[in-house]
Amino acid sequence: MPWRFPKTISLALRLSVAFALSVVIVAVVYLSAQTILAQRFASFITESSLKGQTNDIAEAIEIDPVDGALAVRLTGANVLVFDAFFANLKYRVLDETGRVVASSDNRLDSLLPSIPVERQDGFYLQTEIDGVRFHVAAVRHPVGTRGFLIQVGRSDRFAELAREAIVPAVNDAVGTIVAISIPVFCILSFLAVRSVLRPVRIASEAAKSVGGANLSARLPSDGMPAEIRPLIVAFNELLARLELAFASQRRFFANAAHELKTPIALLRGQLEGATGPMAASALRDIDAIARIVGQLLHIAEVSGGRALDKRPTAIDDVARQVVAFLSWRAERAGVSLHVVCDNAGVVVAADQGELFVLLKNLVENAVDFSPEGGTVRIEIGADRLAVEDQGPGVPVEEREKVFERFWRDGRSDRPGSGLGLAICFEIAVAHEWRIGCAQADSGGARFEVLFPSQPVRPDRTHFPRGETT
Repeated sequence: MPWRFPKTISLALRLSVAFALSVVIVAVVYLSAQTILAQRFASFITESSLKGQTNDIAEAIEIDPVDGALAVRLTGANVLVFDAFFANLKYRVLDETGRVVASSDNRLDSLLPSIPVERQDGFYLQTEIDGVRFHVAAVRHPVGTRGFLIQVGRSDRFAELAREAIVPAVNDAVGTIVAISIPVFCILSFLAVRSVLRPVRIASEAAKSVGGANLSARLPSDGMPAEIRPLIVAFNELLARLELAFASQRRFFANAAHELKTPIALLRGQLEGATGPMAASALRDIDAIARIVGQLLHIAEVSGGRALDKRPTAIDDVARQVVAFLSWRAERAGVSLHVVCDNAGVVVAADQGELFVLLKNLVENAVDFSPEGGTVRIEIGADRLAVEDQGPGVPVEEREKVFERFWRDGRSDRPGSGLGLAICFEIAVAHEWRIGCAQADSGGARFEVLFPSQPVRPDRTHFPRGETT
C-alpha cells in the first residue's frame, strides 16, 4: 500500500516536504549519475577531455611572421596543470613532416612513436610512456596557413589525483548545497503556498459568518484568483437560493400561525360555555393542540434563521423568573425547585426570551419526571447551566434521541408532545451552545447547557458524568 500524507497535515507543509524530498532526490540522482558515468564511460570521457585539450593548445600556438618560429603560450589553468603535473600530463606539437616542434617538457619525442603520423588525426590510444600507463589523443588543427598535429597524454596517476582532489570537493559542495537548499526550499514553499491559499482562507472566514440569521451575506469575489472565483460565485448563488427558500418558509409559518391560531381560539371560545365531561375533555384537547402548534411555530422560527436579540443576560435572573413562573406547577406535583449558583451574576450573551424558554422547558421536563417530594436543582456555573431531577433518568442509548422532535419515552404515560427538548436543542444551536444529557448523582436525569468562550457547533451530545467539558 503506497504511503500517503496524513489527512490532518496542511497543504503548505505537504508541499514543503515534497520540495525538500525533490532536492534530496535530485542530489542523489546527480551523484549516482556521476559515479555511473565515471565507472562505465571513463575511457570515453578521458578521450573527449584530451581531444578538448588539443583545442586549447592549438589556440595557444603563436607563429612569428618574420622567422616562422613557433611558441605555445598557454594561459590560466592550462599553465598550472601542465607545469605542476609535467610528469603525468604532456603535450607535443608536430608539424606537417611529423617533427616535434613544441612540447610541455622540452622533449622532442612523439607520444605515439609507433603510429604513422598520417594516421594519428582523431586517434586515441592507451600506451606506456617511460613505464607509466598513459591515455594519448592526437588531433590535427590548422593554425594560420599551416596545420599541426597536437598530441596530449595523461597518465592514470593524473586521473587518480584529480579524483582525490575534485570528487570530495564536489561531494562536499553538493552536500552543502543540499543542506542549505532543503530549509530554504521548505520556508519559501511554505510561504508561497500560504500566499497562494490566502484567498481560500479569506473565503473560508467569510463563509463562517454565514448562517440562518444572515443568509444575505455573500463571499467576496473581488481580487480572487481565477481558479477560485467560479467556486465562490457558485456558493453565492447557492446562498441566494437558500435565502429565497428560508424567506418563503418564514412567510409560510407566519401565515400558518395566523390560520391555525384563529380557528383554535374560536373553537375554544365556543366550548368554554359548554358543560359536562365531554366539553372539558374537548377543551383539554384544544389546549394540547394549541400548545403543539405554538411549539412547532417556535421551532420553525428558531431553526428557520430568525435573528436573535442577543444581549448580556444574567442567568440567575432568568432562573428566578422560571422558578416563579413554574412554582404553581411544581407545587401541584409536590416537587421543590432549588437554584444553586456558584458565582452570582453570571452573564452570557443570549436572547433573554429564548433562554427563558430553554430553561423553562428543561425545568418543566424535570418536574414532570420527578417523584412527589423530589427536588429539581438548577445549577448555574461560569460556563454552564444544568437542571437535575430525581426521576428514573434517561438510559444511555436514549440520551441522543431525547432532543429529536416528537420523540417520547414509550414507557412513560406522562402527557406531552415530545417537542420541549427539541425546542431546547434548536435554541442552543441558534446560540452556538452545546446541550446534552447525562446521569445525575441522584440517579435522575441531568441536562447541561455549555456556554463556550469560543463558539462551537452544537450537536446532540450526551455527556457522561464527569466528562461534560
